[in-house]
Amino acid sequence: MKRTNEPVFWGLFGAGGMFTAICAPALILVLLLLPTFGGTAALGAFFGTTWGRLFLWLFISLSAWCGLHRIVHCLHDLKLECCKGAHTLIYLIALLVTVLALYGAFATCG
Repeated sequence: MKRTNEPVFWGLFGAGGMFTAICAPALILVLLLLPTFGGTAALGAFFGTTWGRLFLWLFISLSAWCGLHRIVHCLHDLKLECCKGAHTLIYLIALLVTVLALYGAFATCG
């Protein structure tokens, strides 16, 4: 039986889907309503903390893994097996998004 790394990608897909489904509505609501009521200082204070930066990094990176893994399987469902290199490219894009989100979240952390 051939070994595969597919369980790792399915795990990231599941974690990203669950995290996004739970947190996206709350994040959208907070980002839309809190500034309306003068809560921009509270938003800045939260996203300036390590926990806030970790939350943003997880939200961005896990959402990217979930969405891009879904694209890989859409290519498979469309029988585009000629695009095997595209799968690797898509996963590299997800890795790049993760690294850039990590850098963006923690580069200015003081």
